[in-house]
Amino acid sequence: MPARVAALYHPTVGVHDLDAARDWFRRVFNRAPLRWEETLDLAALNPDYPVNYSFFAFICDVHWVFLCPSLHAQGALKGQTRYQDKPEGMIGLGWYTDDAVGMFARLAEHGIRSHDQRGERITSQKPPTSSFLPDVFTGFTEPEDTGIRYEFQQTGQRHWAKYSEKADLRLRSDWRGPVLEADDPLGLLLTSHHTIVTADLPRAARLYTEILEGEPIATSVDPVTGAQSTYIRLADTLLEFLTPVADTALWARVAQGEDYYLGLTYLVNDTQAVGAHLDSVGVQYDTGRDGEVIIPPAAGFGVQWRFVQSLPYPAQA
Repeated sequence: MPARVAALYHPTVGVHDLDAARDWFRRVFNRAPLRWEETLDLAALNPDYPVNYSFFAFICDVHWVFLCPSLHAQGALKGQTRYQDKPEGMIGLGWYTDDAVGMFARLAEHGIRSHDQRGERITSQKPPTSSFLPDVFTGFTEPEDTGIRYEFQQTGQRHWAKYSEKADLRLRSDWRGPVLEADDPLGLLLTSHHTIVTADLPRAARLYTEILEGEPIATSVDPVTGAQSTYIRLADTLLEFLTPVADTALWARVAQGEDYYLGLTYLVNDTQAVGAHLDSVGVQYDTGRDGEVIIPPAAGFGVQWRFVQSLPYPAQA
């Protein structure tokens, strides 16, 4: 069988100050950020692998990674430049695959270049590996070919039990989807969708529908801005590819060819309660149509965090 995307792996947020990001995350989501030792057995890791450049978080039904670019290129990752000079915000999106070798071969067949954690090109003679564990196979696409940097990872089964304790609850055999947590001040029900701004919709559609075999859901046009949204579902995730109108600020972000991973939208019980909580913790937000609450990138470490009370299109059954 051809390699497939099994599920979302994680979005990666680039932050300049991990301590400040941890504090913000605790205040906004009322969840404890996770250290590497809480997600994997450090004794099994490459001893030269730097484990101080990121922290992890599980929010509702999404496993997140917060990464500091200035701490990343150390030890086994020394010399890496892929995150160098990146502004704060979304710097990548990862997917679980059941066959990393087959996945990168499939991407290469369609002219998409990829590299491993050390920045070395993945080829048929040099399959993907990871710098931290021998039975984790991971690689990244080149943004020039795919708009943003996408990661595909195959994780050895022996790590699932530890990783599913706190880092990614979806790997548990009894996972049946998110539930409303009693101590969740935001009232998160589930993830609605991820938003990626693009001026090259055919490139995004080719990757997600032709190569990865995602399902086109619908298109819509914003009556105020004129921006077009194209929704594509892949595995357990809904993606919105937003094509802005020319000569707007969003268009300027993508006019040179690279896509802009803007952020993520959560479905909540009560957007007024979300606003009240953000007021209580001193986080700036805007209110949009239908009462939606939006933490703008300037107030959310470069990420747009949206909270809505209705889905743009029905969730997958």
